[in-house]
Formats: sequence, C-alpha cells, structure tokens
Amino acid sequence: MVPALSVTEQVPVPEQPPPLQPVKVEPAAGAAVKVTTVPLAYAAMHVAPQEMPAGLLVTVPIPGPVLLTVSVKA
Repeated sequence: MVPALSVTEQVPVPEQPPPLQPVKVEPAAGAAVKVTTVPLAYAAMHVAPQEMPAGLLVTVPIPGPVLLTVSVKA
C-alpha cells in the first residue's frame, strides 16, 4: 500500500561552536630602510664617446647562408 499523503519536516541544524583559531593581532609598526652606495670613481673602457677602436668591426670570412630553402609550385 502507498499512503495518499506524504509529509516532510525539516528540523533545525544544531548550532556548532566556531573552530579554534589563534587570536588576530596587529603586527608591530616597521620602517623600511634602503641604502644605496655610489662608487667614488667609475672606471670603464668605453664611457664617452662610445665607439669601437678601428679594425674591430670587420667580420672575416663573410658568413654564408645558414640553410637552403627550396620552393616547389604544384
């Protein structure tokens, strides 16, 4: 037999305590410090006028093509 009337009832969910967590605290105030040192003298070969000595811009031998490309039309 199947009953003609069906009743569904929802019961309240039991209250659960919150999980144990550490207490939030504000961090202590801090200060950022950045120290930059500048050398007294800067020694470099090319500072001004930024040019290469004569004869160093020559590439010997002249490089050839690296690969061969073949095109085929059908």
